[in-house]
Amino acid sequence: MKLHWIVFTAICLLGLCRPTDGLFGTTSLQDYVDNLVDAAKFKFEGMLSVNDSVVGRMWSFFKSKYGRAYSSLDEEKQRLRIFREHLKYVLETNLNKLQTYELELNEYADWSTDEFNSLKKGLIVSTSLRRNFLDNYDDDSEDKDSFRRSLNKLYQRHYRSQRLKRSMINRQHQRKHHDRRGFTDWLIGLLNISTSTPAPANNNNNNNNAQSTSSFDWRSKNVVGSIKNQLNCGCCYAFASASVLESLYAIKTKATSVTDLSPQQITDCSTGNSGCNGGNFAPSVRYVLGQGGKIATLASYPYAGVKQTCKTSGINQINLGNIEYGAIPEGDEKTMAQALVTYGPIFIGLDADSKLFMFYKSGVLTIPSCPTRRQDMDHAMVAVGYGYDSTLKLSYWIIKNSWGEKWGESGYFRLVKDKGNMCGIASMAYYAKLT
Repeated sequence: MKLHWIVFTAICLLGLCRPTDGLFGTTSLQDYVDNLVDAAKFKFEGMLSVNDSVVGRMWSFFKSKYGRAYSSLDEEKQRLRIFREHLKYVLETNLNKLQTYELELNEYADWSTDEFNSLKKGLIVSTSLRRNFLDNYDDDSEDKDSFRRSLNKLYQRHYRSQRLKRSMINRQHQRKHHDRRGFTDWLIGLLNISTSTPAPANNNNNNNNAQSTSSFDWRSKNVVGSIKNQLNCGCCYAFASASVLESLYAIKTKATSVTDLSPQQITDCSTGNSGCNGGNFAPSVRYVLGQGGKIATLASYPYAGVKQTCKTSGINQINLGNIEYGAIPEGDEKTMAQALVTYGPIFIGLDADSKLFMFYKSGVLTIPSCPTRRQDMDHAMVAVGYGYDSTLKLSYWIIKNSWGEKWGESGYFRLVKDKGNMCGIASMAYYAKLT
């Protein structure tokens, strides 16, 4: 009996050193929350129906599942306040039975929106686009003032990123040194169970003509690489660029499997981009072209989650050939669908400045009044297809993200299609081809 107790204690102590997700792998945070909340009562009483004791149990479960530890009691109080706000938002949003999507609390439930925006995004509007936009308006233009506000918001987000990243690193360090409080929480949780190419015209020269079908998905053709996780580095542009290129290479070579390419090389080495502080598609492609059309495999140049010194030796590079690319006409979803079918997956920018993205679980996102201007795009992803949901009676885009497989629909999400360029889906979109 004494031996059993020693073994149990050892297992518990192991839980102090890392997230205990394995212990809670069959129970998501949202499932745990839903089991504790009376939806009917919450509908009428709101957060008043969820007392402090219940929130405390949710909080303990969250910390245990994701291995959270905080540097002080004050920080934990602040994180609990953020958690409570997100809990309220998700529960209230999911009450709307008419909406076409569902949210869930996840590993970002104790992050502020500023932290999320700085660490999980990273699409930067090009300097030439900013300059051209400003030049097109008079100094007293209301549009120009609005754009300057957008730029100030962008700059502030990136200026904050270094401080936020240092804070996250400190938190990760604290996880390795849990105190007795963490041990107690763990037990409570356990017991509470450029070369520009013209955009394709609508024609019938391609067997996969976008106009002849309501659905198309490059994943079904085994040319889309696996879902990756950019971690706490704002290099979504590098993941999206690498994803597009690896798909195009698989299409070009008619490969039976996809060779994963290295977003880390783009993050470390590409000029015109800013490492973990953001970038875009064109500088990424120009870098690869400058290397003679070669890019390293992910296996030989693995992802580190931070910007490192550019590696030039000891890596295995794939020769993609010449890359031609061009921009989709702004807001033109029909041309974008045609380009996707004709060439392959599309690099896209989105305005993801909404907690709907942060806590998306499933369904077709529709966001009223979501910005569509190019200068508001802040996150890069890849459109890999489109379809039609007969139950919801909505057309949608299939979009590959870089926040890991546990986010959304196994790392993907669906955004409503042909509804006024939702969130700028076609405002900053690039297609490419290998020749």
